[in-house]
Amino acid sequence: NAAAAANLRWLREHTAAHLHVDLIAGLPDEDLDSLAAGFDHLVGLGPHEIQLGILKRLRGTPIVRHSERCAMRYSDEAPYEVLSTGRIDAAKLQRIKRFARYWDLVGNSGRFPRTLPRLLGDAPFARFMDFADTLFATTRRTHGFAVEDLYGQVHAGLTRSGVPEAEASMLLALDYRDSG
Repeated sequence: NAAAAANLRWLREHTAAHLHVDLIAGLPDEDLDSLAAGFDHLVGLGPHEIQLGILKRLRGTPIVRHSERCAMRYSDEAPYEVLSTGRIDAAKLQRIKRFARYWDLVGNSGRFPRTLPRLLGDAPFARFMDFADTLFATTRRTHGFAVEDLYGQVHAGLTRSGVPEAEASMLLALDYRDSG
């Protein structure tokens, strides 16, 4: 992990490479805290995109050797996504899936370069999970957001996390202007 982090830092500082890193939820012996620590660490390394995915049991891969010991349950249909583990129950995995979807819309979209750091603060996973939980509770959806609606939801998330209204509005206006 230290070597990978050093390589990411070097690439970020010395090249123009677009850095897309993957983080997989549902790995054996992982819990929500270790996933959060991994996400926070990746955010700190500054890649352009963090793709958060759910573990899938692919044919021929050795992940099945952990299934019984880690109480891993998988979908019966391809792509055989993990549904729960001994450390992450089904409800938490659903929250993580929503987090991942909203992260794609907000964090990976490139639309919020000024706003995202303020939304994440000093606890990126916890703050974005709070945003994701609230977004789902208020909209009951993960798809079909108009761009303007998404900006409004991010504005609400910023102010709910303590960012002053004027600052939130200014950051979002600048990001919206520059988004193209």
